Amino acid sequence: MEKVYEKEFNETIYFDQDEIATITIQKTGSLLMVLRKGISSLKLHLKLETDSQSKILLYNQSASTLSVDLEVEVKKDAKSKIGFLDMEESDVTFKQKAFLKESGADIKLMSAQLGQVDTSKLNDIEILHEAPHTFGYMENFSVLFDRAHYEMVANGNIQKGCYGSQSHQTTRVLTLGKDHKAQVIPLLLIDENDVKASHAQTIGQPDEEQLYYLKSRGLSQRQAMGLLSIGYLLPILELVSDEATKEKMREEMESKVGLYGHGKNS
Repeated sequence: MEKVYEKEFNETIYFDQDEIATITIQKTGSLLMVLRKGISSLKLHLKLETDSQSKILLYNQSASTLSVDLEVEVKKDAKSKIGFLDMEESDVTFKQKAFLKESGADIKLMSAQLGQVDTSKLNDIEILHEAPHTFGYMENFSVLFDRAHYEMVANGNIQKGCYGSQSHQTTRVLTLGKDHKAQVIPLLLIDENDVKASHAQTIGQPDEEQLYYLKSRGLSQRQAMGLLSIGYLLPILELVSDEATKEKMREEMESKVGLYGHGKNS
């Protein structure tokens, strides 16, 4: 599949089978890409042209083991936020690489994943700065239940000559179950002096004082943990423009973390 957005847009694309796709964005808009039950592999190439502005969310609904390979080219003064939302009870491998090709390229990569019981979520994300005055940001959030396996390699790579650039990243993992495995590797590969770069990560269980307060307000242990979980997942919904769609996705989040008393993790 090949698509080119030459005018302002707000569109939803559905992927029902394995696919190799190229999408070129020349203007301003919002794009929701839903990976439905029939898909197990997606290779996606995004081209963000000069001065374009976009919000893009990949929303995994696949019930089978899924592999996503996403490559992004960002041109002069293009600005984009790109996210991956995954709450499914299946294994996922997610690879993403963004190339900041020209001055003024600005990208924010986000991910929100729910590590359901006995699932594996493997991530490898890189932002490569190839020009001066380029800007890369990563925000990765995950919530893990029993025996979930989560890995995140987050790499900000500023090449020599890319002065005036910025690379920042944050990864937060909330562990709610037993026998889980979480590994986060934040990398900053810097070959230039005149830059700004940072990384931060947290991995841990819910704050006991927060849980106590929520339970004192009449919530069950499960509901309290669910509310804390939602706080990790909700930020990615800023990429959804349609309010009705956003509300439906929020309800799906609440159900997945057990706020309604359904599912494997209740």
